[in-house]
Amino acid sequence: MATALVIDLGTTNLKVGLVDESCEVISVRSVPVNIINKISGEAEHHPNELKILITTLCKEVLSESKISEVDYLVASTYQFGLMLLDEDKNPITGISVLSDIRSQITFNEFKNQYSDIDIYNRTGCPLLSPYQLPRLFYFSKREQQLFKKAKYFADSKAFLFEWLTGEFVTDMSTAAATQHYNLQSFCWDEELLNRIGLSSNQFPEVKEGTSYLSTLKEEVRIAFGIKNKAKVLLGVYDGAALAIGLGALQSKVGIINIGTSAMLRLPGTKPAFDKDENKRIQPYALNSNIFLNGGALNNAALPLNWLRKNLFDVDLQDSAVLQIGNQSPLFCLPYLTSERDSKIGPYASGVYFGLRQYHTKVDLARATMEGVAYSMRYICDALQENGLMVSELRMGGGGIQIKNWPQIFANILGIEITIPKGEQMALVGSAMLAFVADGLYKDITTLGAKMTNNGSRILPDEKVIPIHNERYLFFKKLRETIGPLYLEHATLAKNKF
Repeated sequence: MATALVIDLGTTNLKVGLVDESCEVISVRSVPVNIINKISGEAEHHPNELKILITTLCKEVLSESKISEVDYLVASTYQFGLMLLDEDKNPITGISVLSDIRSQITFNEFKNQYSDIDIYNRTGCPLLSPYQLPRLFYFSKREQQLFKKAKYFADSKAFLFEWLTGEFVTDMSTAAATQHYNLQSFCWDEELLNRIGLSSNQFPEVKEGTSYLSTLKEEVRIAFGIKNKAKVLLGVYDGAALAIGLGALQSKVGIINIGTSAMLRLPGTKPAFDKDENKRIQPYALNSNIFLNGGALNNAALPLNWLRKNLFDVDLQDSAVLQIGNQSPLFCLPYLTSERDSKIGPYASGVYFGLRQYHTKVDLARATMEGVAYSMRYICDALQENGLMVSELRMGGGGIQIKNWPQIFANILGIEITIPKGEQMALVGSAMLAFVADGLYKDITTLGAKMTNNGSRILPDEKVIPIHNERYLFFKKLRETIGPLYLEHATLAKNKF
């Protein structure tokens, strides 16, 4: 039976798992990844530390499973990463992660520099600071010595694939979140890059991660403890791997991932662009025929973790979390680390609105969880307003371990949610890609549909849907009313990084 060794490199955690041809996870290991922040606003992964962690976990997984021969190796990675390389493609910086906010310093300059170009309709990326293009702009303006030294630029996928195979290549789904990958021509956008003195030949070649196979380098094969010649699939970004594992590449079936951050995406055969001025939809190319259209939040489990760490602990599994009550509701805008929104964007912050003396810690926890779900409905509305209908949702990620949260999502979105039986669906999704790419299965959709047959289904509570519909309208009004105040509030900061 064929096996795939799967690497899932996330912003917070690294996972390595061994998955067999029947999509069963044989063994898995997970460790937190250290984030470097030597200067204010910086948040990077150290590439050599990642190599050591990945090598260690691969050896442990193979040792535990008593398997020394694997057929495929595939990795999913995070988007938005940027690493500067010298002329020999050696790193001169770490790999920036989502929480790196240095590009906010020069973001107004960036918008002025590109004010005459419709970046959104060229790349599918609205004007937000975390994308790779604003980060490159930051280095060109504020860290010029490093920028001049850099000859090549990589993302997290290109870093891993070059290490594993020797090829400087990234996948389409990762490139689509750089803000300088043209979705009309499927190539790096020369005009966008030329404005900061760069060219496309300084970036990795872009190939379809769902089908491009290479060979594992001999030195890496030996280091991992693999005894045979294994094929390496390029793979996709982590959210796309989860969507595949959840069998969510079907018409009108959306995918929600709830972790530190969150996403809601719907597959389609062409990229979808939001007609609204807020540009709420970002279309990511899985390959040239499949697009994941939707949006994401920076803050999902993150504000819950903050609440429990800094204020008080609370049992999120308590059934009282679902009791919305008859008192004036408490609302939460859970945006502690800014947001992916072209209006409130880098200036967004957290807000509790309507706080009264009778509110308890359970009320604050409920409001936080509801605030994330209301924010996801904001994205769901954008899809439907642009003619993309969502009839069913598949949910994955660490947030589903909070049993009340999927029910809250179902109640607020008013849509049935399926929770898969397995717990490592991103690993399974990457493995499925490898098995399909090499012809072991006919296609991803057929294989994916099998994965949710044994999952649990969560139906919306019809009694509370009208209540949440009314409260969502208030939440939306609150968010849009406070929006302009975020920028004004940001100007009050005395100590700017």
